[in-house]
Amino acid sequence: MVPESSQDDAETLEGTVTRVVFHAEDTGYKVARLETRDGDVVTVVGHGGAVDEGTDVSLAGRWTTHPTYGRQFQYRRATVRPPRTEDQLVRRLQRYPGIGPHVAERIVRRFGLATLDVIEREPRRLEEVRGLGRKTVDRIVAYHREHTGPKAAIEARLSELGVSVRFAAPIHRRFGAEALDVLTRDPYVLAREIEGIGFVTADRIARAQGIEPEHPGRIEAGILHVLERAEGEGHCALPAGALVAEAEKLLSVDRAYVVEGFERLRRSGHLVVEEDGTAPEQALVFRLPVVRAERTVAEAIAAATETPVEPWRIVRLPEHLSEGQRAAVASVAAHRFTVLTGGPGTGKSTVVRHVIETAEANETDVLLCAPTGRAAKRLEAATDRPASTIHRLLEVDPATGRFRHGPDEPLPPGLLVVDEASMLDIFLARSLFAALGPEHRVLLVGDADQLPSVGPGNVLRDVLTAAEAAPDRLPVVALTEIFRQAEGSSIVANAHRILAGERPVSDPSDGDGQFFVILARGAEHVREQIVRLATERIPAAFGLDPRSDVQVLVPMHRGAAGTVELNRELQSRLADEGPEVRVGTHGDRVFRVGDRVLQTRNDYGKGVFNGDVGTVVRVDPDAGTLVVDMEDQRVAYGSDELGALQLAYAMSIHKSQGSEFPAVVVGLAVEHHVMLRRNLLYTAVTRARDLCVVVAEPRALARALMRADAARRYTGLVRRLERALGIEPHFTPVHDP
Repeated sequence: MVPESSQDDAETLEGTVTRVVFHAEDTGYKVARLETRDGDVVTVVGHGGAVDEGTDVSLAGRWTTHPTYGRQFQYRRATVRPPRTEDQLVRRLQRYPGIGPHVAERIVRRFGLATLDVIEREPRRLEEVRGLGRKTVDRIVAYHREHTGPKAAIEARLSELGVSVRFAAPIHRRFGAEALDVLTRDPYVLAREIEGIGFVTADRIARAQGIEPEHPGRIEAGILHVLERAEGEGHCALPAGALVAEAEKLLSVDRAYVVEGFERLRRSGHLVVEEDGTAPEQALVFRLPVVRAERTVAEAIAAATETPVEPWRIVRLPEHLSEGQRAAVASVAAHRFTVLTGGPGTGKSTVVRHVIETAEANETDVLLCAPTGRAAKRLEAATDRPASTIHRLLEVDPATGRFRHGPDEPLPPGLLVVDEASMLDIFLARSLFAALGPEHRVLLVGDADQLPSVGPGNVLRDVLTAAEAAPDRLPVVALTEIFRQAEGSSIVANAHRILAGERPVSDPSDGDGQFFVILARGAEHVREQIVRLATERIPAAFGLDPRSDVQVLVPMHRGAAGTVELNRELQSRLADEGPEVRVGTHGDRVFRVGDRVLQTRNDYGKGVFNGDVGTVVRVDPDAGTLVVDMEDQRVAYGSDELGALQLAYAMSIHKSQGSEFPAVVVGLAVEHHVMLRRNLLYTAVTRARDLCVVVAEPRALARALMRADAARRYTGLVRRLERALGIEPHFTPVHDP
């Protein structure tokens, strides 16, 4: 019988799993049908690898009522019970590789209910069964150990704790036989050692096991989590007062515990505190890896400016080059490190081409790179030379995620051109600059008015700030003249209006206009207008493919005019009908053939990186897998890898950095007010090559134009550059190992 209710997780339900209805590989969440001892068939839901078809299980949990699916048993712990009958054992064996129904029956006829003991203790005896060879037996044994050994025990424990079982494998690899002890004794270690387990998950594990809120490990993990969260927002550090206050709020403990934890982390070297002569609470606090990254960048740039260089012979330059463009070529010819900045239409690409020609005329090899694949392709098209992402240039090892090129094996000597430098975060910059040797010249190219990197740091802006104090040591050429071919572009003209805080101006609606502003009433109206423009009006008026030529850009993911809602509507209109793969705990994300998708994290094994965009070309609904055409390669995704993909009909403006699209539709709604700034709108508009349409609530557009301040980022690179260049630093390192 089905119990009427249960107030806690002490309810126990036993039976045989007859069918797994849904399994989210990325989270381990399952919906299954269970035949109970009384013969009732009920629905069970929860996280745990033990709930598989044919398995006899004991579940601990509680009965709940779902508003749509009715009564179901929500389990927190699943324990596999030994099969009680030979029929159960036959069903269970069919999950093993190489064992079908007939082979399973032959195995059970031979060994009976002792079959699992035979697999565990005398696996070679399986070869006594007709149809089982050595290789198949080896696969059976490997599967059995995977699902009954230490990893299975970790899965069971994670399931009890309500944590995704997908973490079992990395936890087992990292901690081995001590894994269960770590889970019980100090789960906060997981937040530091296991990718994907942050403080919140580790804290849930700890609290479920009765670890006290004031536990020193919890306090220290919480402080580090606040800093890591700040890094996710672009900061390299936080003021000490803000850090302590945020940690106190997160941990819900007395401030004294936070201060004690802060001091322990400082003394151990995990935190670096740097004062600037103001109040102690304003001292900047860094995690040690960030300090090391900033120091590497600063020292590499300083070394480049100090090493003598043999001047290049400059080849004849065209008469039409501006004074600034000529100065940029001359700077690269005379120095090991030069920064080139400028907005759209100022001729940065022209300078890069002539710098390359000058390098080649001086028998110098050229390396071209950019932070993302799309930016690298633009650089390649502009120079007619091979270009790559920084990751590919440094030759990442898929197994370890480490780069081949670094201090011990620098990049091949020559000229290194780094385009879209505003996108460089401090860690990627560290890896790149660590791979430089004394025979490199560097040209850093970027638009300082664009958004800074998604990751921590503000590298280009910080280098420019330091250069103001040492122009003779850090050459910077800023291009300001807009060239004739760009003067006729209303996209370029409006980009510069936006930088000046002026309202962009629409082209006449009759003719081949490039730039239009459409005002909307509320976020829902913004979304409706965008969808109609992207799927109907722009394709019809300009002959563009809505799936490949039109890109929607908005400030945020959430909200009525965010990427999530926009992608849902755009997909329903643009994706092919037919098979689909569902992702997420409730299958709420869908991928179909023809979908434009975005890679959201680096996958060194597949050679795809955060920001790469592709098109789904094949889906397998049964296996939950798909294949994506990433322009230069086709990439297969298993069911447990789909969490790295997002729909990309609409994407955040931050994610669009370094890209260029034939047509761009920009959406601005008041609901995204915290993000609305001048450089955000400027970055979005300058992604358009031929057409840009801004759909905005009037107040949202006004707010974006009014806020000229770029969101402040706390970094230490300017100070480290000043120190490395011999300029008196304006700070005192309190603890700087």
